[in-house]
Amino acid sequence: MKLFSAIILATAIIASSACASAKKNKANKGETEITQLCNFTTDENDFYGNGVAESTDMQMAKDKAITAARAQVANALKVSVEQFTKRFRSDVNDELDQKTEDSLQSITVQTMSGCTVVCERVVRAENGKYRAYVSVKLPKQKVIDAAKEVVKKDTKKTLDEREAEFDKAIRETITNSGN
Repeated sequence: MKLFSAIILATAIIASSACASAKKNKANKGETEITQLCNFTTDENDFYGNGVAESTDMQMAKDKAITAARAQVANALKVSVEQFTKRFRSDVNDELDQKTEDSLQSITVQTMSGCTVVCERVVRAENGKYRAYVSVKLPKQKVIDAAKEVVKKDTKKTLDEREAEFDKAIRETITNSGN
């Protein structure tokens, strides 16, 4: 009798767990969870970009994925530089000139050379093509240093221009003061 009760109990547990998993599958019908092989998220120290590409040539798949990942970093960098420019203009210098603003925007191009590949995985899909998963990183400190350099050059140029204007004004004042 105890054996019979144990079998019925075990059957009931198995049946109820099967029903529970069937209900779970119905709730997510048509969905399949995808696990990315290389997937990093931008943090306080680094910009990260993730790219996926497919090609019949393995190297081409890698190159396309790296390009896609770098484009993602470049876009994040562009947004950050735009935010910096707006904030710098409003907090520090209302008359940030267009050349400096353009120079700040060119930081994207200059600092992208500092991107390094931190993850690279290649798989062969069922269709015979290679699929490359790539993540790249760009240290935020490189961007900060580049922005400081641009602002420093702008400030030095502005100071040099003001000094030249001051020298001109003082020379004219002194030269004309004896007349």
